[in-house]
Amino acid sequence: MKYLIFYLFILISSQPAWWTNRVKTGNLISSNVEPAAYLMTSVGNGYAAYVIGTNSIYIGGVFNGPAFAVSNPSHRASIPNFQNIVLNGSRLVYAGLDIQNGTYTREYSFKSNANTTATQTFYAHQTIRNLLVQEITVDNSASNKSFTLTLHLNSTLSTPDFKIQNTTTHSSSFQTYVATILTPELPNGFMTSVAIATSGVPSQTIVPANTVKTFYFITSLYTNIESSDYVDLCSQMYVKGVGSQEDLLDIHKDSWAQVWDSGIEIGGNLPLAQIVNTSLYYILSSVRADWPFGLSPGSLSSNGYHGHGFWDTETWMYPNLIVLQPEIAKGAILQYRVNNMKEAHLKALTYRLVYPNVTGLMYPWESAFTGAEACPLDAPTGVLEEHITADISLAFRQYFYATGDVEWLSQTGYQTVKGIAEFWASRVVANPNGTFSINTIIPPDEYAVGVDDSVYTNVVVSMALKWAIEAASIVGDTSAPVEEWQNIADNMVVLFDEELQWHPEYDGYSGETIKQADVVLLGYPLMYNMSQQVRTNDLIYYQSKTTSKGPAMTYSMHTVGWLELGDLVNAQKEWAKAYANAQKPFLVWTETPTGGTTNFITGAGGFLQGVINGFGGLRIHPNYLTFYPQLPYGVTSLKIRSLNYYSSTFDIAWNSTLISVNMVSNNGQFSFTLFSDGVFDNVSLTTSPINLPIGSKFQINAINN
Repeated sequence: MKYLIFYLFILISSQPAWWTNRVKTGNLISSNVEPAAYLMTSVGNGYAAYVIGTNSIYIGGVFNGPAFAVSNPSHRASIPNFQNIVLNGSRLVYAGLDIQNGTYTREYSFKSNANTTATQTFYAHQTIRNLLVQEITVDNSASNKSFTLTLHLNSTLSTPDFKIQNTTTHSSSFQTYVATILTPELPNGFMTSVAIATSGVPSQTIVPANTVKTFYFITSLYTNIESSDYVDLCSQMYVKGVGSQEDLLDIHKDSWAQVWDSGIEIGGNLPLAQIVNTSLYYILSSVRADWPFGLSPGSLSSNGYHGHGFWDTETWMYPNLIVLQPEIAKGAILQYRVNNMKEAHLKALTYRLVYPNVTGLMYPWESAFTGAEACPLDAPTGVLEEHITADISLAFRQYFYATGDVEWLSQTGYQTVKGIAEFWASRVVANPNGTFSINTIIPPDEYAVGVDDSVYTNVVVSMALKWAIEAASIVGDTSAPVEEWQNIADNMVVLFDEELQWHPEYDGYSGETIKQADVVLLGYPLMYNMSQQVRTNDLIYYQSKTTSKGPAMTYSMHTVGWLELGDLVNAQKEWAKAYANAQKPFLVWTETPTGGTTNFITGAGGFLQGVINGFGGLRIHPNYLTFYPQLPYGVTSLKIRSLNYYSSTFDIAWNSTLISVNMVSNNGQFSFTLFSDGVFDNVSLTTSPINLPIGSKFQINAINN
């Protein structure tokens, strides 16, 4: 940490004062030198994104290649990056990712004219999702001679994923193309096409003496997923963008300001605050409520893990969105699963080769555009890592518990929840003693292949069945076989060593090294009922068995576990490792400390849970939330800003002595009370803060008016 502070001091000393002040807020990440491409930052709006300086733009949901393949399966389709413009003859002075405003800026000087500077700003428009924008401002005001700006588009139309047709007409003032993928995901399937309208890039342009001039370069993208009129709409969007180009940045900033109404504030520790802010940014720039294509471990800006959705979405990234951006959680994450129920059912039917009566919904381990299983055929995870479908059910439950949205559950969510329960009820194996097992699976610890009775899998499946029973009651589904589901849930094998008081990972587990957090997930996020001693034993044992080469989320989960037990010393030991993968200068996450997939927002999501659910102690229950706020070492204050709960928002803030709870807004449908044992007994929450001593545990109750 001392090194990071020294690094920041050296860095900001070369920047102008206004830039330095932005860095000190934790909302601007600055560097005098840009890193290699694999650690470079990105801009995105949840519809489209790209890594600065690279040749590829990616659109959520746009994939090329077959779902069923041994190699090169369906993957994010690479669109030529018409925003990759180079200023020839320039020297980079400094550059920065503005997290708050969703922009990336480079500041240049020119050897040919010492009095001239240029600023290049990139952004994916947050409001107008189809627009990518670049602004180049040349400040020649201090020079008494004109300046020739020389530009170069460092990109080509060559791409392995599209057949591109140039549709530019002679009368057009911009370039237009139609790009169509080469191979659909399913045989005779939908052929995705992308219309592109983009500004021409002049090789040279003159900036008169004593003037400041801004040049705008706009790329509009529109797919036939959105409309059959995508070609015309793309050009119309481009023309609209050019017509309002001087206002685009302000509109974009205003939209990001609304996104940041909810967030996390870290006091007294700038490096940690920057990691928190960038982690949120990298997730939020990869997803949006009006584009239901989920999230991928490598973010929207890369082809990491082929851009596929995994359990990473619901288990590692989504929990942060539930309380900070519930509309995104619903519209982008849950709706993606709802839209793909057909393929989930077809995948479930493939299990009939072994389990003849299987039905319901089995979501794929890897999915892309259609929702079909897109895991490479030579990887066993596509068949055996079945816990994902129960993880998805848990995500639906978490959303309902956090919002109380009965209309959504009845009209949208319930059929998914029911279908998942139907799958598990038909997939489990009945034992002679009346218990039920799940055999031949891969648990979260992917080193364990083809094992029986994974304790994590069995517990989360039991939860999925119980949640389906609860949901059936809420929506009034009297046809659901709730007695069968209850019997299976109550009698699921949950391995436990009575003598040593700990949970073996699976049947026959004998101390093998594990890849990542598995059994420790019983405590959180599953909140499985166990004594503090058992929780402690599980943490101690599996920490000693976890490889040092695994993904970062494990350390966050260890942190959450120790904080749940009130053991700040052990929590802090794991916490320091939880964000070691956020790589300087722009704090881009890598899968492991030394490499792996980059732009690894799965790690960012796990880390953020370490803040919200670890140091904040947040747990979501039916009709109430619980908290146990604690402070990391080296932090003077922490605040969860505008936490969303039942369509109302709350500020939860704490320092070394005091916890403050404040209701920021209330939609009027619910009232809220605060309970803390021995401190407050269901006191009404209003817009006036209520204070508690640090160390207090408390809950916020939702009461239907």
